Amino acid sequence: MKRGVFAVICVVILSFGIGTAVYAAGMGPSTFKEMLPFMKERHPNLGDSELEQMYKSCHQQEGISNTRGMM
Repeated sequence: MKRGVFAVICVVILSFGIGTAVYAAGMGPSTFKEMLPFMKERHPNLGDSELEQMYKSCHQQEGISNTRGMM
């Protein structure tokens, strides 16, 4: 009985984990225009051009980005 309950709990947790990963992968990258309201909320002292530069530096596709100190 205990083994069956444990197996069901493991399957549910695994299903939620896989579902979350699939959902996140399907969302695709967001554009600068979609992110602008959130960026303005987090960085109210920056202008649109500075925010766009920040967005581009965080989302560049070539090589390693220059995000020292992020992780």
